[in-house]
Amino acid sequence: MMWRRLLRISGFFFLAILGLLLLVSWTGIMDFKGDLDKVNRERNALGLAPLTTQIISVGERSLYTIVGGDTSSLVCLLFLHGSPGSWTASAPYLNDSSLQRFLLLAPDRPGFGESDFGESLPSLTGQGQMMQALMDAWPGRQFLVIGHSYGCSLGQQLAFDDPGRVSAVVHVAPPLDPKLEFGIAWRKFFDFPLFHLITPPAFRVCNQELITLRSDLEVLMPRWKQLAVPTYLIQGAKDNLVSPKELDFFSRMAPPALQHLYPHPGDHFIYWTDVPFVLDVIHDALEEITR
Repeated sequence: MMWRRLLRISGFFFLAILGLLLLVSWTGIMDFKGDLDKVNRERNALGLAPLTTQIISVGERSLYTIVGGDTSSLVCLLFLHGSPGSWTASAPYLNDSSLQRFLLLAPDRPGFGESDFGESLPSLTGQGQMMQALMDAWPGRQFLVIGHSYGCSLGQQLAFDDPGRVSAVVHVAPPLDPKLEFGIAWRKFFDFPLFHLITPPAFRVCNQELITLRSDLEVLMPRWKQLAVPTYLIQGAKDNLVSPKELDFFSRMAPPALQHLYPHPGDHFIYWTDVPFVLDVIHDALEEITR
């Protein structure tokens, strides 16, 4: 009798969890889409001009981008969010008064937010080409690329591919070392089509791009000796999602003259929990590229 009761209880919890997953997936509760009206209300209270939007078409894909700051500035801050996420990850920086004299761009990366939501592009090279198309739309600018988590991997791709326009990179919790990428087997298991029915689209896109991240980073390995872009790296000692050993990897791989290391006692979410610290690093990078 006891085992039957346990089976009934287990079955109940399984159905409850399945129902919750279906609810989240089908209703879009966790779609990570940004609320532009809300952020603009916050900007209005701060006395800042409203953010606007721009859509860049690249083949059959589209890139939805938030535009702010001084659109006449020749220095652009390009914010790249992690996985999953959206442009709102960078709202504290888009709304910072000290950055309003620069052009500010914050795209939804492919597959997230309003950039073909749910249609993944699991390729740093492919996503890099889309970001370069965005950069093409703002000619004559020098770009400071600021990334969090997966956005750092993409920022590193841009630093290698387009050093003529990328003047500096700021990494916050960057996955850069392919040997530190784990969990690919279970990610592939959860990428079976059956699981797509119960997985929220943003998490499916996240899973699919993380499956290919290690191989993408392996392709970049021979290019580290060619790095020509000053790089500012923030890494938390208590980060449980990106290994603190990334700091050691970067210090070994990047030319010493281009290294700017910022160890931090925090975790993976420094980008939000210690905005003043990240802003200080951004200003350090701006000082170097505008001097």
